[in-house]
Amino acid sequence: MCIRDRDNGKDLGVQFINVAHESTAAISAGTYGLIKGSAGLALAVKGVGAANLVGGIANAYFERLPVICVCESTPTYSYENEMVQHTDHSKMMGSLTKGMGTISTDNPAKTIKDSYKLASSGIEGPVLIDFPSDIGLADVEESSFSSKESNTSKLDNFSINKISELINNSKKPLVIVGDGVRKDNSINELINFISKINAAVLSSMKARGVYKENNSNWLGVMTDFNENLNTHTGSIISKADLIINIGVDQMMTHSPWPKGKKKIIELISNQRKTISNDPAMICDGNLKEILNALSGTVSSGGWKDSEFEEINNRLSNRFSRPEKAKFTAHDIFEICKEMMPENSNIYTETGAHIRLMEQTWKFDEPLKFFGTSGGRTMGLMIPSFIGGVLATDNNTPSIGIGADGSTLMRLGEFETINRSKIKWPLVIINDGALGTMKYRQGFRGYEDYGLDLTLVDFAETAKSCGLNGEKVDNPEEFKNALSNLSVPAAQALQQHLTPSVKNAMVELLGGQVAEILKDIGPDQPTVSIPVSVIATVYPADNIEQSIKMMEDDFKSRGQQDIPSAPQGGLGGAPMTDAPQTNVPPMPTA
Repeated sequence: MCIRDRDNGKDLGVQFINVAHESTAAISAGTYGLIKGSAGLALAVKGVGAANLVGGIANAYFERLPVICVCESTPTYSYENEMVQHTDHSKMMGSLTKGMGTISTDNPAKTIKDSYKLASSGIEGPVLIDFPSDIGLADVEESSFSSKESNTSKLDNFSINKISELINNSKKPLVIVGDGVRKDNSINELINFISKINAAVLSSMKARGVYKENNSNWLGVMTDFNENLNTHTGSIISKADLIINIGVDQMMTHSPWPKGKKKIIELISNQRKTISNDPAMICDGNLKEILNALSGTVSSGGWKDSEFEEINNRLSNRFSRPEKAKFTAHDIFEICKEMMPENSNIYTETGAHIRLMEQTWKFDEPLKFFGTSGGRTMGLMIPSFIGGVLATDNNTPSIGIGADGSTLMRLGEFETINRSKIKWPLVIINDGALGTMKYRQGFRGYEDYGLDLTLVDFAETAKSCGLNGEKVDNPEEFKNALSNLSVPAAQALQQHLTPSVKNAMVELLGGQVAEILKDIGPDQPTVSIPVSVIATVYPADNIEQSIKMMEDDFKSRGQQDIPSAPQGGLGGAPMTDAPQTNVPPMPTA
């Protein structure tokens, strides 16, 4: 990025985040845009800078991240010439972008606004804008420009009737939920529709949490079409007599769906292609309207809970912790789930741990899990973590979980994390190998060759960049490491009700508190407890004495500043001997 552009941006109050590599810029900006509901902005110089950006653009394309990538370019009049730092950006990036434009003197505002709309609408993705190096000195002509939304599509009643007929004749409908449901604000309509037909549910890789994954009818994350009875997805697909894909992006499969295997309905919105190759019916339009229309006309006996239980029980050993193992990914996930507040954002990427995480770490809200989907590749987590934390102003509890191979690709960003004052932790699973490939190598009977890595001390690397860093090799050490909070992180997390806080309060004040705490969000610093509960736990002649007894009790345990007003309430700093402050420290390796 040229110095002149930075100066102009500074005058407008734009905050620039310098990163170690241009590909990080695209991924971080894309995650930032996804969380903000717009598009992020990544800048690069021409030539090698633009070429380095291509890797990040590819990640943004495959992960469906909305980002505007602005590259300095050679003046238009000499674009075909070869010279220092010049290359044809359209040839390099054309297949990986939703669109490309060039800033000119003719209404540049329209080019920029159109690009933002394109990047963040429909199936999100990267858009490239070339910025000729001589344009900053030119006079431009601006005309009044306003974005106009035009959606003239009407509900296709013929398709609705045909789809209703297929569903009503189905005995085992399976709904696969895509991220299009979230983007069309149709989550409630989805829930109602699924309840009408008692459907089994899978989520696409991009749609974690769009449908509540703790529901008994949610069976897992769909990564391809398979009928393998040794997997949750294969077991449910094999028994289904109808598959209903709702807002599922074609990118969300490892391999092409076969033809002629199942009856398939595709409900889509703003996408050109369907994930299945021979759907019986397609309905294209606003998913909220489509689902509302269908919910009034469909019903099915559907599945029984016992069928879901049979699949889960039969396959439970596939994801169980190895009994004799010293330290496993299972331990890391369970300890993180215990210690992190319920509203935490989780950032991860591909690795030997990803299938375990997809099946055992469940999410009941969208945009809480940020993993790899269409890219299914390494090097994603750290840039995504940076962009996501910055998008939430460093306030939403967050954790990045990755592996050594991917981290080696992004070591330079440890310095970015420190300079950006990001206070949330990174956990690096370090086994000294490219674990996923090593597993496949062994599974296929190949010789163990070429996939071992140097066992890098990431904790020391983090310290050299000004971060905290701890190395652990068993669950107890890991739990203790996550308890060593930096001051900023500790202060932030005192404002969050973690599961451990809730459990400690229920244990102290009794079962009546459980119902009160059940639906309270994790970011509420104060919990109102009815005086009847306090009086039951601390019996006295009057409520004032009960509250005084509670206050003395809490102070004896290390709790301070308990409000003494008769209406009650538990606030202030957490108890020092309770596990609620056992949450991750400054970024750690």
